[in-house]
This record gives sequence, structure tokens and C-alpha cells, in this order.
Amino acid sequence: MSMVKFLKEMLDWSEVWATLIPLIVYLWVKPRASWIRPLLIYLVIALLLGLIIDFTWKSVKLDMEALSKKIFSWLYLGEELYTLVLYNLNSFLRLLLVSWFFYLVNPLYKRTYVIVTSVFLIAAVINFWDVDKIVMTFSSPLFTVEAAIILFYCLLYYYTVNMNEEIASPLALPSFWIVMGLTLYTAVNFLIFLFYNYLINAESIYAKNIWNVHNLMYIVLMIFTAIGFKKAK
Repeated sequence: MSMVKFLKEMLDWSEVWATLIPLIVYLWVKPRASWIRPLLIYLVIALLLGLIIDFTWKSVKLDMEALSKKIFSWLYLGEELYTLVLYNLNSFLRLLLVSWFFYLVNPLYKRTYVIVTSVFLIAAVINFWDVDKIVMTFSSPLFTVEAAIILFYCLLYYYTVNMNEEIASPLALPSFWIVMGLTLYTAVNFLIFLFYNYLINAESIYAKNIWNVHNLMYIVLMIFTAIGFKKAK
């Protein structure tokens, strides 16, 4: 296998192996900070969903399509594979769990988190009232709104840290590394999420290639999360 193909495979499977980085650090350090719990739950969910998505997607190339159809028959409609529902579910759960994280790490804005997250839940239910929307399509509105909300929460966190004169260096805060990872992930991917539905329909090959940028930023997010876990107690 050439180096280019190897790197491409690594990117394709990044939502599996990259998620293991902070999970391994967690098992090594065993941090007890209260804000770890929502992130840990998210990582386990992301690992399971990523494994299912990547395995079913790669099953033909791995010569394991029959096994994939047997185990994950609920993701197949005839010969067509529909894993977009898992991407949509991942985005929905990520917003809820990250909101919980900010609720714990930056309690000054608890009411804001509750109100914004509640509005998001109501909007998501209305958007996915037609089940076909969540099963058959990648929901650009869901991902875009999720990214915008998380980025907004990150800015609130930075404002709180900046206003706290007792904090000599933000980099000494374990949660600061998590928030930096979330900021980079959401800021870079915002436009990708916003236009991804259009790209899938207009330029499917380009859409697949641009998702590599998402995968790279996901790796960065997982590395920053691992650093946060390492610094936590």
C-alpha cells in the first residue's frame, strides 16, 4: 500500500481510532472532574457510531458485506446503505452532551445553556418530524446549528476565563484545552456543514474529499480532549 493510500485509509477510519486517544488517556489518568462525565459518554457513543459507519461503508472493500448486512440489516434498504441517520444522531447527541459539559464547567451561564438547548431540542423534533429527513439525508441544518451553538458556548467560556483575574494562565485549565478543540472543530467545519447537502447533490466526489477536512479537525479535537483529560484531576 502506498503512503497516499495509507493516509487516506487513516483519515477514513479517523472517527474510530482518533476517538480511542482520549479514551485511552482517560483509562490511564482516571480524572475525576465532574465535567468529564458528559465528554466520556459522548466519546463512547461516537466510538460505537463511528465503528458502525466505517465498517458498513468499508465492508465491500473488506469483503465482509454479507456480514455487515446480517449484523446491521436495519441500515440497509435493499442494496442501499443508509448510515446518514447515524451521522445525524451523532450530531444531535453531541450537542446535548457538550451543552452538559459547558453547564458544569461554566455555571455562570446555566440558564443560557438550558434555554438554548431546549430551543434546539424543539427545533430538532420539528425538523425531523418527517422520519425520512433523518434517515435518508445528511442534515446540514442540524450540523450547522449544532456548530453555531457550540461555538457560541465556547465564546461564553473564553469571556468568563478572560474576566477572571485569578486565572494566571488559561492553558493551565484542563477544560480550556477541551474548549480550544471544540472551537477549532466547529469554526473550521461550519461552512462544510452549511453547504454539505448542496455538495452531496451537486459535486459528490468533491463532497467526499472535503469531508477529509472534517476528519482532520476531528483528530485535532480528540488530541485536545486527551490533553484536557491528562491535565484533569
